[in-house]
Amino acid sequence: MPIYTRESLQTDRLPWVEIEDFEFIHLGRVMVMNNHSVQPDASGHVAYWGYYQDSPLASSMRIEPKHDKDRITVVSGQVQVESEHGRVTLHKRDYYDIPASGATITNSGQSMAELVRVMGHWDHTIRNEICMFRPGNPCDYHYHDGDEYWVIFRGHFTLDYNGMKIPVGPGELMAAGKGIPHGTLDTEEVMNGIVMAMPLEDRKRDGHLNHKNQGEPTIGRDVPQQVWDDLAARSTGATVIPE
Repeated sequence: MPIYTRESLQTDRLPWVEIEDFEFIHLGRVMVMNNHSVQPDASGHVAYWGYYQDSPLASSMRIEPKHDKDRITVVSGQVQVESEHGRVTLHKRDYYDIPASGATITNSGQSMAELVRVMGHWDHTIRNEICMFRPGNPCDYHYHDGDEYWVIFRGHFTLDYNGMKIPVGPGELMAAGKGIPHGTLDTEEVMNGIVMAMPLEDRKRDGHLNHKNQGEPTIGRDVPQQVWDDLAARSTGATVIPE
């Protein structure tokens, strides 16, 4: 179905979906290391605050792309990327396409760095952004003249996907093909995701299009009836299912 986990992308991805994989990366900050070992008590707790210093997150990593496109987006912190193109520093909202020869990413900030890595075979994007919706400020119900993807990395909410109300949360990808209406109900908590918008087609109208102002959408991607049925089975509310 057009709502995927990382695992289901490998088995159920529709032919028009250009994202093939994604992951969340956490890079720790460089710290002075203690030289003693940690001995948890019977409860599993450790008795001092410096546990992180004994088992820190790695502060750098190497990426060797295995897909046509391999993109990282910083969602918190600061990182330095070194590749054949030179050395660049990325902050929140910045993104970088890893060249085929690979790149080394290092946390260069004062706190943990969080990144979202997206892999696939898209041509190019017209937008790569971090979205945020919160209680009282949901995403309007809309459609696009091109494909759009959300990679959710924080928060639970109810997605309105072509009239179906579907609970989603961190670690899921929404693929909204050209003309497929989508939005959110009022969110239960703050949610964040990476939004990737693909090139516009046909009338090439940018931005959020809606039924009232731009008319009924024409869905431009093939979604088999079985997929709509699977989405309906997951839905918690009223459904509008194409026949």
